[in-house]
Amino acid sequence: MANSSTSSHGPASLHVIWRALKNWYDDWFNLFILNFLVTLSWVTIILGPPMVFGLYEIGRELAHGRSNGPGELFRAAKRHFLASWLWMLSNIVAAVVVLVNVSFYWQMGKSWSIILVSIFLFLGIFWAMMQVYVVPYYMEQTNKSLRLAYRNAALTFLASPGYTLVLFLYAAFWLIVSFGFILPLILGAPSLAVVTSNYAVMERLQAFGVDGERWHGH
Repeated sequence: MANSSTSSHGPASLHVIWRALKNWYDDWFNLFILNFLVTLSWVTIILGPPMVFGLYEIGRELAHGRSNGPGELFRAAKRHFLASWLWMLSNIVAAVVVLVNVSFYWQMGKSWSIILVSIFLFLGIFWAMMQVYVVPYYMEQTNKSLRLAYRNAALTFLASPGYTLVLFLYAAFWLIVSFGFILPLILGAPSLAVVTSNYAVMERLQAFGVDGERWHGH
């Protein structure tokens, strides 16, 4: 993979953010409704992850110039039910492993244990930042595979760390603001983070010389 962090219009990450913001705004009312449905689905817990995957598929379609409504959201959630829960459980396990090990080694207070704390913190940050790409890569695959999505997310992070950091901080900002102040959540800010992630993967595939429309995920 080649790292292409700039374009003729400036840094590629900022170009992605602008394109995603423009398309999100153009389709705002539709995404507002979809975002509301996804948020509401978390009341049931079990429907939360599938609806998130459904929103990512809608975001992927929007990045390719196609807008879809609630019907497609529900159908996508049904299609990705199992994969979405495998993704959710993998994130829960990763979070527990990092938190338990950081807490355990920190309490030991030894110089070597601080090194292990740093390692686990780094792994936790690496895992969190990969999430910018994991589900969008999964959506781009013809043959769906979370394993391949994680592999490609990790490789993209390693190939484009600065690009990934900017997009991670941008997405994290909108998610934190949404759940901290509620109004951005109501207005659909989480869907903006989803759309941006899909644009990021599409841009990276183009930068790496891969046609996303015909990509099989290998």
